[in-house]
Amino acid sequence: MRSFSLVTAVGVPMAAAISFARAEDTEVLKILDPTVIVDLAKGYGSAKLDKDDSGDPMVSGRLEGVKYVIYFYGCDNHEKCKSLQFSAGYTDAFTAEQANEWNKKYRWIKAYSGEGSNFKMDVSFVGGITRANLEEQFSTWDSLMSDIKSFVNAK
Repeated sequence: MRSFSLVTAVGVPMAAAISFARAEDTEVLKILDPTVIVDLAKGYGSAKLDKDDSGDPMVSGRLEGVKYVIYFYGCDNHEKCKSLQFSAGYTDAFTAEQANEWNKKYRWIKAYSGEGSNFKMDVSFVGGITRANLEEQFSTWDSLMSDIKSFVNAK
């Protein structure tokens, strides 16, 4: 019987490459701490910790000159929230066709039509999330902000 192992492009067995990645990313966040979120947000632009209308935490920030908000959901008495949502909105409404045009092109951030044009990205903390994964969510939001601006300005 033959045996084989998967090898990455640099010649490291796949199992070893996976263990290297896991060793670098051992901090698992199971509780959504608003101070961690605002500190990460400040690494990408201006951000401050606020509260929404129901008293749950909320982060307000600005990237690429665009205002955005991070809402916290599934909170237990305004703490121990289970998910968050990045959100940016404009007063100019999208049609459903315009929102669908965006959604066909972009996978992570979704556009919604309505009274204004809205862009949203959800992040769940159920079961925990590594800090590296959370930082990647911020990186995704940041990297697509200029695309959002361009898309809205073209409408």
